[in-house]
Amino acid sequence: MRSAMSYIPPHKRHLKDPLTPTPLPDYLITKSKKKTDFKSISSAIGNVIAYSRDAISKWFLIGSNGTEYEVPSSLSLVPLSSDFEACIYGEKPLVLMINNVQKENMITEGSEEEEERTRWMLVVAEKVEKDLVLAYEQAKKGMEDHNHVYNDKLRLVARLGKILFRRLQAGPVAERSLRNSVKVFTTNVPTSYIQNIKSKAVPRHEFCLVEEKVTYILKVEHYTLPDATIYCKCTMKEDGRLRRWTASAEIRPVRHLVVDVSCIDKNLDMRLMLAGRRKIKTLTYATLELNQSFYDGQEKEISNIQELLDSATVDPNVKGRLRWPLGKTSSGDGYSVFDVCHVRATTYKNQTLGLKIREADRFNVRFGTEEIEKGVTLILQDMNIKLQEQNIESVCVSEMLRDALGTIWDFLQYDDAF
Repeated sequence: MRSAMSYIPPHKRHLKDPLTPTPLPDYLITKSKKKTDFKSISSAIGNVIAYSRDAISKWFLIGSNGTEYEVPSSLSLVPLSSDFEACIYGEKPLVLMINNVQKENMITEGSEEEEERTRWMLVVAEKVEKDLVLAYEQAKKGMEDHNHVYNDKLRLVARLGKILFRRLQAGPVAERSLRNSVKVFTTNVPTSYIQNIKSKAVPRHEFCLVEEKVTYILKVEHYTLPDATIYCKCTMKEDGRLRRWTASAEIRPVRHLVVDVSCIDKNLDMRLMLAGRRKIKTLTYATLELNQSFYDGQEKEISNIQELLDSATVDPNVKGRLRWPLGKTSSGDGYSVFDVCHVRATTYKNQTLGLKIREADRFNVRFGTEEIEKGVTLILQDMNIKLQEQNIESVCVSEMLRDALGTIWDFLQYDDAF
């Protein structure tokens, strides 16, 4: 089958016309990360990502027609010239792109869009369903082992963005295999794409506005336990100071499943991810784990953290929009702020899904780096709840997964912003 989507001219992609390559071999990868707490650097700001011992990582290519084995021959790696992602690790990232002649053939010889949509959903669901169920089983087992100390929470999301390739030369894919290439998934999307989602996708899928909120998120650590993070969500008071809204201690989020899909005839790719957030039940537990000598009850710990918050001032002219007097990002008791983020988030919800549109200005105090990001995330809330039940039927999983993928397909149609 062929694609019926409208033609996207090159000037909207901000990409150069590629050359015609030879067919792509070995484009599918599935692997299990065997090392405990496997870590990798996620972005230029130095955030560390943790994976569970048996985490599943998968990447594959697919076209709008749902065909994964008939990969178009005219596929190239081209530099990403969009302003939203200048460079990663000091180098210009590359993206996969199909040439215009091949794209026009896929468009003009296509079938009806609904038929394409159904086939795409079936193929993707077939490729990820077993991995998804297995990842939940492994994640639930790990949660049972630590439930006396932690409140574990699993979260299944779909993110729209772009798969970037590193350490490769631009040009035709030719005989090179992308199997072992270094890939980075960026969730940063242009403002025009976010506008399309708000004006078109939200009403079409009957999303209702839940809340719009501006918050400041501070990550606080103690030098004796760098893997534990205290998250402080704050709002701004009238005097420009911070008002603490919530404070929770968490171990670094752990990923159990990551499935990246290169949608080769679209401008956006997708990521399906299952991650667990391990929250220490009370801040007192955090103190006990940090260092027994610091334990003097919950109030002292809160006081130490509040001291850091009280010394901060909201300033829209600085990175992260928060500033401190010199030397005031650390307390005398060993607590320090290592990351600040100004977040403007709009949350929607329909009967089965959540939708979060997030604009963030993040500053990493430790590395002195800034990251400005606009992202769109679909939260598969009903499916997440169902998959945590015991002895769930495979038919039920298949139906819920296909429904969720149908919505993701629709969100991919608004990708003309690149």
